[in-house]
Amino acid sequence: MIKNTKIGGVITYLDFTDSTNNYVAKLINEGNIVHGQVIMSDYQGEGRGQRGSNWYSEPQKNLLCSVFLEFDNLSVGDQAWLLKYAALSVLNAIQTRLSNAKIKWPNDILVFDKKICGILIENQFIGSKIKNSTIGIGLNINQEQFGQMKATSYKNELKEEQNRIEILEALINSLNLNFDLLLHNKNELHRNYLSNLYQIGVEANYYSSKLGEFQGKIIDVNPEGRLVIDVQGKQLEFDLKEIQFID
Repeated sequence: MIKNTKIGGVITYLDFTDSTNNYVAKLINEGNIVHGQVIMSDYQGEGRGQRGSNWYSEPQKNLLCSVFLEFDNLSVGDQAWLLKYAALSVLNAIQTRLSNAKIKWPNDILVFDKKICGILIENQFIGSKIKNSTIGIGLNINQEQFGQMKATSYKNELKEEQNRIEILEALINSLNLNFDLLLHNKNELHRNYLSNLYQIGVEANYYSSKLGEFQGKIIDVNPEGRLVIDVQGKQLEFDLKEIQFID
């Protein structure tokens, strides 16, 4: 069954929270949240990224939000599809202004090899089913300085201040357009994801604990979300903790 409520039908705006994903978790515990609800905060004190990393953002500069989704028939094995859905939706929104954006596996977004967005997905389960998902998105809009991070923003690339609410609207539109693919046309979702994948089909350098530094060519992402790389004619699969990209 497709949820009747559109994503973005309810939007909650906050001046500050520790983490928009944490705020969603609080609303879930209170039973005070609906499918498609978006939480946006001007600032978050304890933003989180993948692999336990922190996500720092200057106040009132960027798009910090979480999207709450409920499901009727997604299985635990479909978690990788959620990664593809989220990354592709964010990418499509970014590409309306920055056409050269790419997805760096599994779901970072790059512009000219610099990170512009991070995504953190947290799921709740009932048995073998995904009950709900919280998609946390940190998108650099008007921040200009990133310290030692290899990062960029809309403003750095376009050379002018951007309207965060307009970009949020583009993001919500993309999330809605791709939601039907997630539920009913995963093959097209996969094709669209792959066609926008950073370094796909290109010989590049990687590192793994088993192989050390090696050269290979990304050829696919399998249904479990593992990265498939052709290494001297052999197709090897890696999960997130098993491989690093070498710039």
